[in-house]
Amino acid sequence: MRFLDVLMEEHRGFSSMLDVLDAVAGRLEHGEDVPAPMLVDVLDFFESFTDRHHDKEEAMLFPLLAKHGIGPDQTVVSVLMSQHEAGRVYGTKMRSELRRLQQGDPSAALALAADARAYTELIREHIRIEDEYFYKLADQVLTAAEHAAIVDQFGGSPGNRATHPDRERYLKMLEVYPALVAGWRPPA
Repeated sequence: MRFLDVLMEEHRGFSSMLDVLDAVAGRLEHGEDVPAPMLVDVLDFFESFTDRHHDKEEAMLFPLLAKHGIGPDQTVVSVLMSQHEAGRVYGTKMRSELRRLQQGDPSAALALAADARAYTELIREHIRIEDEYFYKLADQVLTAAEHAAIVDQFGGSPGNRATHPDRERYLKMLEVYPALVAGWRPPA
């Protein structure tokens, strides 16, 4: 399996959870309840699963591509790195807003919804850049041996059933939460 295939497969899961986060934001914007455990799970998914995905890119893919002349001084790599950081900032803000919401601060719901909307927009654009452009560029320069070495290096990622302890929990979220929000009535 090629490393880029692993990353693109993870993007499909992220996209599904971005739809969930958008549905959560819609309910919060309309003053409707969202189950607290669901909010915790969804934010944990993005913090743990998505950040590990970005860590893989930063720790292994970007340095490897730099050896092929596609380094951090290249516009696309610079943009992707800044999007990773912006995503982390949104994650921190959303976790803070969730704590405020859990402590009874009603203004936190709208702030959380706004940051969730901004985060989903950012990550959807990030995925589009990677899938439509960056991964194709990377695929042109990476050798089969480099793909294999990266897959071996990241065998403990959430995408690996055998070694990642939270993988099953994340996969369950990908089954349960999209189905749950599909059953929510549209906001009035």
